[in-house]
Amino acid sequence: MKSVLVVGHGLAGAILAQSLLQKGFHVQCMDADIQYSASSIAAGLINPFIGPKLNQPEDFDQCIQANLSFFKKWERETGEKLFNDQPLIRVFTSGKQGKRWEELSRISRYAHSFLSPESLKNLGISGEWGAGKTHAYRINIRRFLTQSKERLFAMGCWINPKMEEIHPKEDKVIIFAEGFNVIENPFFNWLPFAPAQGEILELHGPAFPATSNGTWLLPNKYRNYLTGSTWKHANLKSGPTPQGKDEIFGNLNFVPVEQFKELNHFSGIRSGTKDRNPIIGKHPKYNNLFIFNGFGSRGSTTIKLNANRFIDFLCHDIELPKNINLTRFRDYYHDS
Repeated sequence: MKSVLVVGHGLAGAILAQSLLQKGFHVQCMDADIQYSASSIAAGLINPFIGPKLNQPEDFDQCIQANLSFFKKWERETGEKLFNDQPLIRVFTSGKQGKRWEELSRISRYAHSFLSPESLKNLGISGEWGAGKTHAYRINIRRFLTQSKERLFAMGCWINPKMEEIHPKEDKVIIFAEGFNVIENPFFNWLPFAPAQGEILELHGPAFPATSNGTWLLPNKYRNYLTGSTWKHANLKSGPTPQGKDEIFGNLNFVPVEQFKELNHFSGIRSGTKDRNPIIGKHPKYNNLFIFNGFGSRGSTTIKLNANRFIDFLCHDIELPKNINLTRFRDYYHDS
């Protein structure tokens, strides 16, 4: 097996590095510990219904199976559970969403019971169009990243970041998974990445189940919650802002926000793309340089499945799906 250097140890880099190790690769990993990493603040929610249309993400069942397979093995080895079922109440913001839920309840195993406005009221939740109870999942990302780094370090696979170690013409396979910092990457900055800032709050308050109306409120510790998130495509490194806080609190209109106390306010930068699909593949000129990036807000859901696809591409030359393959942007590249 060739030696592989994974550049970046957010959720994408960590899952990829550990997956490569499981396949027998000699792996090195380095991380610049950049400020505003999205993985460092991510809630780890895997939601089967996204957006106002309550659409199910593409290949969702395959994504869940890939995550379950990976984390069950990881949990057996570490003795700590990191991938959990997360019952979630999805509060409808319109009658159209309620009708959509009726359809979903007939065709999707993730759409469970309907909750009437009266049932929500008994839980202390407001929702004039009712809500649906769904089966979501959650990854403890922070703990996984800590465990992954500890394992890589113990195996001698963790190295200090030095750009001079990256040579486009050497035999070592180099995979860039450095999140939004890819826009500074001299080999892949020509790709149409579209990073976006997101802000979340940590709150303390009365007991509530995990609930979302598009803005989620997720139990974190005893009566502590994570809530968010916002989207902003400009001034990405502004850090947490009063505007972001106001937006989150304004969207939490399904719970009595006056009963919650703010504990922390965070911001991170997601590595999104123009077409909202990740970008994975080989550099057009340098055969040892690869990209594994652009997972955006759906990274918790999609990274492991795409890590499997990437390894099949790397080991067996199995073509990547067109919607994630770097080749869809081949015309953007102009060799200088």
